[in-house]
Amino acid sequence: MLHLFKTAALMLLLSSFVSSLQAGQALRVGLPTPGQVPYFWQEADGEVRGIYADTLRAIAADLQLPLEFIELSQARLIRHFIAGEIDIEVGVSTHRGELARLEELSLFSRPFGIVNEVIIYNPELEFPAFILKDLKGKSVATVRGAVVPGYINRQDFASELQIATRVHRGWSQVGLMREASAVHYNTKAGKKYKISLPYESNSIRLRLHRDRVELLKQIDLSISRLSAAGELENIICKYLCAD
Repeated sequence: MLHLFKTAALMLLLSSFVSSLQAGQALRVGLPTPGQVPYFWQEADGEVRGIYADTLRAIAADLQLPLEFIELSQARLIRHFIAGEIDIEVGVSTHRGELARLEELSLFSRPFGIVNEVIIYNPELEFPAFILKDLKGKSVATVRGAVVPGYINRQDFASELQIATRVHRGWSQVGLMREASAVHYNTKAGKKYKISLPYESNSIRLRLHRDRVELLKQIDLSISRLSAAGELENIICKYLCAD
């Protein structure tokens, strides 16, 4: 009986030791490449910038957790997450369909923001562009791989910056992109176009690997504190508000 008690006590101590080691480990953050301005990108000098990067830094600072950013393509990021080599993916919408194994290993934080999808268009556009149905049969610049209705005549490009540039220069009359990108390129990069009201909105969260489940409640509480203090809003304004 005494032997069993000692064994159980040893296992409990070992479990506690492993948990404490995990708590002190750097959170390995998947940094998708190519970067996505203004959300998450790496400068030539190695600095990681963007709304998502700064939001994660604020949470990590609040919880006194070190971060390690790891550059990966989106496909490799998912594979590394499933293999337990990435702890966190930032800016995830839970509405998208995913691999069953990825779903099994994923825990999601409370929302820390919203991603709005908008229409950008030339100010001299001769037809209205307020909702997607206004674009039926029209040629529309879209990001390659983005999901759009079949009634739109899509013209695919590699990035939202390309779309913003084309509409600004009049090469495309209309484009679809995320609101934060549209505002960033309009206010920070001098691209001129009109921006519609959102036609779709999705809340975004942190995806945490199930191996780091002990951090989920702390992360949720940190998001609540930072939101209440206005810190998350300040981060967004840093990248989107006019100078």
